[in-house]
Amino acid sequence: MKRARGLVAGIVCLALSAPGPVSLASGSDDLARGIREVAEGDFENAVLTLDAAARALSRDPAQVKELAQAYLHLGIAYVALGQGERARASFKEALLRDKDLRLSPDRYSPKVITAFEDARRETQAARAEGKRSKTPFILLGAGAAGLAVGAIALAGGGSEPSPPPTTGDVRLTGARFATPVLVCPDGSQGLDLPLAIDFEAANTTGVPVGILSVSSTLIIVTSPAVPSEVGFASSRETMVVPGSVPALPSATLRASTVLTCANGTGDAPRFNEWSGRLTVSTSAGIFTLETADRLRVNIP
Repeated sequence: MKRARGLVAGIVCLALSAPGPVSLASGSDDLARGIREVAEGDFENAVLTLDAAARALSRDPAQVKELAQAYLHLGIAYVALGQGERARASFKEALLRDKDLRLSPDRYSPKVITAFEDARRETQAARAEGKRSKTPFILLGAGAAGLAVGAIALAGGGSEPSPPPTTGDVRLTGARFATPVLVCPDGSQGLDLPLAIDFEAANTTGVPVGILSVSSTLIIVTSPAVPSEVGFASSRETMVVPGSVPALPSATLRASTVLTCANGTGDAPRFNEWSGRLTVSTSAGIFTLETADRLRVNIP
């Protein structure tokens, strides 16, 4: 059965002037332009370009390595702009897509490497904690599944959370899957499939509101071929970008996580559908959002 990116440009490595090959698929033009803007020290524009690239690339599971590069260079741009928290959050996004990413001292500045390695340690610590205290990863279509909650604190290393605002309010709404379809390839065993959930934020307090942690839970709601799967749940390490709710009447935030699949070679094709739930803890309160749509997992 199938289982289921001006400031001193020297902060960036000189080697960025000759980035590696970029996929020609959707989002690759923005990725190439964003990498070039980082290399040229145009960090403000690089942030905008690479964010657009990440959004486009996240729609295609086959471009996960390119998506990792988009988040990596977005983190580099944030380091150059002095936004350490956002840099670490972007580096975590990159590591979530490519856990084998490494930065060489002869190509990247000490500031970039320090922020990147901090993100790696935080990510590894969160994974280790999840393995010690949670049940095993869910397998798509497996006979048993565990509910494990993965939450990442985003307030910064050891800093006190900001006090709640005294005027205005914060509202989080409109959760929906930014990744509408995942494919669990034939013959996969323990394969992590990256996915994202977008949601809207309205913040009338006049100041950014810190996000303290976020967790996600995915639940199978439809499985025509294997009805016994319905109700199975999975929760893995989850990260949100940006790491605070901007002081804007409207902004879109993105939570990223993974779903682990296994797919027995040669089994009959099928699919299942998942709902999503986000729990976002902020200095203005805790919000629980249910996705309005469904994530379809194709199991060919």
